[in-house]
Amino acid sequence: VPDAPAAPKISNVGEDSCTVQWEPPAYDGGQPILGYILERKKKKSYGWMRLNFDLIQELSHEARRMIEGVVYEMRVYAVNAIGMSRPSPASQPFMPI
Repeated sequence: VPDAPAAPKISNVGEDSCTVQWEPPAYDGGQPILGYILERKKKKSYGWMRLNFDLIQELSHEARRMIEGVVYEMRVYAVNAIGMSRPSPASQPFMPI
């Protein structure tokens, strides 16, 4: 399986959305990366929520449907034909405003 990607970077934070960007993992597990899975959680929560069911092919994604004034974190997984990486470290916490 691939290595975990590095922690994603958050930008363009709006009222209920943000742009999430990440880099491919250092090692692809010997198979091409097919795409990525993104998860989000509220900073004070333990439960991560998967944001996509179809793999994201790009290295960025616009995440939506967040609540203004709530602090969130994001993380990403890389997926190849063998399976899914461990999760990346969490992004820096951020708050839609």
